[in-house]
Amino acid sequence: MAVKEKQKQKNYSNKRNFSKESQSEFKPQINTDAKKHFKWQVFFIAILAILLYSNTLGFDYNLDDGLMITENTFTKKGISGIKDILTNDSFVGFFGEAKNLVAGGRYRPLSQILFAIQWQFFGSNPFIGHLTNILLYAFLCVFIFLILRKLLRPKDTDIWYLSLPFVITVLFTAHPLHTEVVANIKGVDEIMSLLGSMSALYFTLKFLENKKVLNLIWAAICFFLALLSKENAITFLVIIPLTFYFFTKNTLKEILISISPLFLMAVLFIVVRTMVLGVTITNDIEKELLNNPFLGSSTMEKFATIFYTWLKYLGLLVFPHPLTHDYYPKQIPIINFADLRAIMPVIIFGAMGIWSLLNIKKKNIYAYAILFFLLSFSIVSNLVFPIGTFMNERFMFTSLLGFCIVVAYFFTVYLKTKIKDPTMFKNVVTGILVVFLVGYSLKTFTRNFVWINGYTLFTTDVKTSTNSAKCNVSAGELSIKEALKKENSPARKRELLLQAVEYLKVGVKIHPVYVGGWIMMGNAYLYLEQWENTIICYENVLKIAPLHKDALNNFLYAAQNATKQGYHTIAIKCYKSLIGFQPNNWDYYYQLAGVYEKQNKIDSIFSTLNYVIEKNPKYAPAYSKLGEIYGKHLNDLDKSISYLKTANELDPSDPSACENLGIAYGIKKDWGKSLFYFEKAYDLKPDSPQLLINIAGTYSNMGNKAKANELTLKAQELSKGTKNQ
Repeated sequence: MAVKEKQKQKNYSNKRNFSKESQSEFKPQINTDAKKHFKWQVFFIAILAILLYSNTLGFDYNLDDGLMITENTFTKKGISGIKDILTNDSFVGFFGEAKNLVAGGRYRPLSQILFAIQWQFFGSNPFIGHLTNILLYAFLCVFIFLILRKLLRPKDTDIWYLSLPFVITVLFTAHPLHTEVVANIKGVDEIMSLLGSMSALYFTLKFLENKKVLNLIWAAICFFLALLSKENAITFLVIIPLTFYFFTKNTLKEILISISPLFLMAVLFIVVRTMVLGVTITNDIEKELLNNPFLGSSTMEKFATIFYTWLKYLGLLVFPHPLTHDYYPKQIPIINFADLRAIMPVIIFGAMGIWSLLNIKKKNIYAYAILFFLLSFSIVSNLVFPIGTFMNERFMFTSLLGFCIVVAYFFTVYLKTKIKDPTMFKNVVTGILVVFLVGYSLKTFTRNFVWINGYTLFTTDVKTSTNSAKCNVSAGELSIKEALKKENSPARKRELLLQAVEYLKVGVKIHPVYVGGWIMMGNAYLYLEQWENTIICYENVLKIAPLHKDALNNFLYAAQNATKQGYHTIAIKCYKSLIGFQPNNWDYYYQLAGVYEKQNKIDSIFSTLNYVIEKNPKYAPAYSKLGEIYGKHLNDLDKSISYLKTANELDPSDPSACENLGIAYGIKKDWGKSLFYFEKAYDLKPDSPQLLINIAGTYSNMGNKAKANELTLKAQELSKGTKNQ
C-alpha cells in the first residue's frame, strides 16, 4: 500500500512537471556548496548583463531620447519640471501641446522623472543615462533569478549551471531582442515597468509566506510605480495570481486577498491617467499612416497583417536576426487571409492558447510559460488596442521571459528524462546552451554598436527596413545633419547630401504624402543648390499641407538665398510659387519687387507693388519701396516724397521710410526737413552709424561744422563698437 501511494505521488509530481517539495515550502534548504554556487550564479548574471551592454557607455542620445529628454522642455527643467511631467501627456513637453499621436495618449511619468533628475544633476550627459540603464537591467536580471529560484525550487543536487532558474535568467539576460531597450536610454521605461511588476509579484509572494501586511503595502507601491513607468504592467494583474496558482498551494481566496491591493492600484492609476489625459481620443490619429499603419486597410486585412507580425515575433525569438528598430509602414506588407503568413500564426497561437488552458489544471510549466507569454504580449499585440506601429522588438521585453522558460525547461528538465546517462546529459545540454549563450551574447554586443548615434542607427537599419518610409526619411535627415558637420570637407559634405537625397526619394516613394520627407529632400537640394528640385519638393509639401510652417519658412529661405547668390530667376520662381499658396502674404510681393529691382525691371516692380496697394491700401512697405524706386531709379523726387510720406503715416515706426525722406529732402537741399527725418529715423534706430553720418552731413551743409564733427566722431565710435560685437 505504501509503495502504491509513493508511486501515485511520483506520477502526480510528473504531471505537474516540478517537484512536490516545491509545492509545500517556500524556502529551500541550501547546503554550503549550494550557497557558494548561488553566489556564483548571481555574480555571473550581474556581470553578464553589465559586460553585454558596457560598450553603450560612450554612446550618444538616440531615437526617442530627443522626444523624452534632450528636446523635452519638462525634462530640461530638471526637478522643477516634475509637476508638469505628472500632469501632462508624455509628449507634451516635446510638442508643446497634446498631439494625440497614438491611441489613448501616453502617460509614463516615472521614467521621465528619472530623466529630469539626471538632467538636474548631470545636464546633457548620455553617459549617466546609459549607466543607469545598464545597472537597472543587471539588477532586474538578478531579481528575476531570485524570484525564479523561489518559485521553481532547484534541488541542491542539480548542476548549478544547469539549474532551471539560472538557465532561464541567463537566456533572458543575453537575448539580443533586449538591445533596443537597454542600449536606448528612453528604453528604461520597459526596464522599470518589469522591475516594478516583478517586485509586486515578489512582495505579494512574501505576504503569502508570512502574512505580514507590510509586504502587501510594498507590493501595491511597486505595482503603482510599474504602471507609472509603462501601462504594460497592467497584464500582471492576471500574471501574478496565475503564478501563485501554478507554484503555490494557496487557496483561491488567499490569492485573491493577496492581489486585491494591486487591483486598487490599477484603479488608482486609471483614475489618475484619466484625470491627466482625459478619455477622448481624436480622429487625428487615423489621418496619418505613420501613426496608424492600417490606414486604408479593410478589417480583414488589418487582422491578417496583425497575425503576420505575431509570426515575425516568433521568428525573432528563436533566431534574432536581422534586427531593426523600425517596422513602420510599409516595412510590414498589408496582407489578407488568403496569405499563408496570416493563417499560420492563427493556428500556432490558437494551438498554444488552447493547449495551455487545457493543461492549467495539471499545472504544466509549459502551460504557465505560454500563458505568461500570451498575457504579457496581448497588450502590445495590436489586438487589444492600436499601438501606433506594426511591431517593435522592444515589445518582446517582458514576453521573452515566457519564451526563455520554455527553452530552459526543455533542455534542463525534459531532456534529462530522455538522456539517461548523466554525463552525456550534462555534456550535450551544456554544449547546446553554451552555443545559445555565446551566439546571443555576440549578437547583443555587436548589435549595440548600431545605437552609438542616430546617423549610425538609421543608416544601418535602413538596410533591413528597406521599405519603411520613416526609416528612409530619418536616414536622409541624419545624413543631412552629418553633412552640415563637414564644412571643411566639401567633397564629403556633397557625398552625404546626395546620399540623403537617395534615402529621401525612397521614403516619399513609399509614402507619397510624407510631409517630413519632402521637406528634408527640399533641404538637401537647397544645400546642394539644385534650385529647381528644391522648388518641386517644397511645392509638394504645400500641396499636402498649405499652411505648413517649416515648408513656408524653408521655401522663403530658399528664395532669399537664391537672391543673395544672384540666381534672380530662381528667386522669382520661388516667390511666385509662395504667392500661389499664400496670395495674401504681402511680404512675398514686397520681396519679389526687391528681386525685380536687382534686375532693373521697373515695370515689374510697379505692377507688383501697385497690385499690393490695390488689394491692401494700408501695406506701408509697398509705398516705401515705390518711393525708393521713384527717387533712386527715376529721379522723381516729388513722387518719391509723396509715397514715402504715405509709408511713414501708415507705419511711423519704420526707420527706412524716414531715412529715405531725409535723403530725398537732402537732394532737394531742403536741409531742415532732411534733418527732421534723419533724426526721426535715428530715434527709431539709434544703433545705426550711417544715420549719424547722414545727420552730420546735413549739419555740415547747414554750416554747423562743430556739430557735424561731433556726430562724425560719435558715428566712428558706434561703428567700432558694432564691429567688436
